[in-house]
Amino acid sequence: MGKQKMFALLASVFAVCMTAGCSIGIGTQPRVTPSSSSQTNPLQGDDSPIPAGLEDFYRQKAAWTGCSETDFKNYQCAKVKVPLDYEKPQGDTIELQLARRAASGKRLGSLFINPGGPGGSGVNLLKNSQETFSRAVFSAFDVVGFDPRGVGRSHPLECTTDAQKDESLAESINLATVAGRERSVAQMKEFAEQCRAKNGDFAKYLDTRSAARDLDIMRAVLGDKKLSYLGYSYGSFLGTTYAQLFPKNVGRLVLDGVLDGSYSYGQVSLAQAKGFEDAFANFASWCVSEGKECPWASKQAGLKRLKQFFLDADASPIESGDRARPVNGALALGAVVGMLYYENLYPALLENLKSAFNGDGAPLLKVSDLFNERGADGKYRNNSQDAFIAINGVDYPVQGDKKEWDARGDQIINSFPIMGSSMAYGEYALQAWSWPSKASRQRIMVEGAQPILLVGNTNDPATPFAMAQSVHQQLDGSRLVKWKSYSHTAYGMGSDCVQQAVDNYLVGGKLPDSDIICED
Repeated sequence: MGKQKMFALLASVFAVCMTAGCSIGIGTQPRVTPSSSSQTNPLQGDDSPIPAGLEDFYRQKAAWTGCSETDFKNYQCAKVKVPLDYEKPQGDTIELQLARRAASGKRLGSLFINPGGPGGSGVNLLKNSQETFSRAVFSAFDVVGFDPRGVGRSHPLECTTDAQKDESLAESINLATVAGRERSVAQMKEFAEQCRAKNGDFAKYLDTRSAARDLDIMRAVLGDKKLSYLGYSYGSFLGTTYAQLFPKNVGRLVLDGVLDGSYSYGQVSLAQAKGFEDAFANFASWCVSEGKECPWASKQAGLKRLKQFFLDADASPIESGDRARPVNGALALGAVVGMLYYENLYPALLENLKSAFNGDGAPLLKVSDLFNERGADGKYRNNSQDAFIAINGVDYPVQGDKKEWDARGDQIINSFPIMGSSMAYGEYALQAWSWPSKASRQRIMVEGAQPILLVGNTNDPATPFAMAQSVHQQLDGSRLVKWKSYSHTAYGMGSDCVQQAVDNYLVGGKLPDSDIICED
């Protein structure tokens, strides 16, 4: 599996887990007293100036109606029009899909939510958010899920067919070899050509800066003076981008599973490769100490067994019950990495691996299909894979030179025996993207915003804790809630301590006096 497809899978895993119940749910329900006039983060204020040329977009009215999809019968839906190109606001427009659940108590305003990715659907997150968000949040806010531009129901970017997605996810590419790197570049070129053939140049307008400007239009259209927002993973980068563009409009922003926007593409690769290699080690240790009939006797033996398992699956794919889709190394690695996102999935992961060790790959294939939202009919339910690659392509500029890329790629290969061959040398493929990024990966510069609450897990594999610490240093006045966990993101994952801190901030408007360490 090439780096781009591995990253796309990881985005799918988190979005699906947030919307389909991989979390262990919220704990107790603490009482939080709403306060719209908190001395810390008030939600009221004067109307902010409308950017020139965007008056019609900011003054449009959202027409809320019952949602047409059967599993959204208790929600309202609306569309908001935004410019395709903010440099030409009088040109083409696109529509963004919103869904909301109305506040059940004294209303403070709207709370916008984003599950990350990029490529995750906020509308889908809303559908199952009762499993992760507290009653206090639902009482105080209209919780609003939205699909960002190019994602889900918002003018989705569709580049690949279902059959092409199957082929790509099952293609094993060893980036430690020259042939593997050449194939990853060719794969990127093929994907870009498919995007252009079906969408023209639409992909170049999917940058996060444009998505943040969309978010401010949505805020204004829904009548909120200040933005309240909960962004997970990539959604944290959308949040910091918003804060830099519209600091005076920041109300209460919670950024959970923090992605540092100053990291280059290669730096993110290195950090995530280490994060997931550490997660493999943690799982291997857990199996020895707590797992039922663990198939290895020590952590090192487990890591060795797992690495060989993926190699053997490539050499001789495992029967899955579907003759056309045996489980090879790429599919097995994707499924296992997906389950490493959450420690509460470790017991199920162990059982799935033991089945595969015994020649039955069906459980791992089922996990792969779940995370990629592939139905039994072979159809994919979303465009997250395509959107993920395209959005990252326009968000990450090519930085450094081949000497730097090779040095970092060698480091990843040599340091991370399991993850390295699927996550190294990504800059070569990024360079092949047809719409080069105009973005700048730099430190956050926010002046005049209200304090932001950050949440980070000490051993988060996808957004390592060092990113949360770095962003905390970059954001003056921010607070950091640290949860001791190997899972990805924290709010709604079972920590009462995290829930209390986030709810006090969102609902009560109260920032912690100092950083918080949660150990529950």
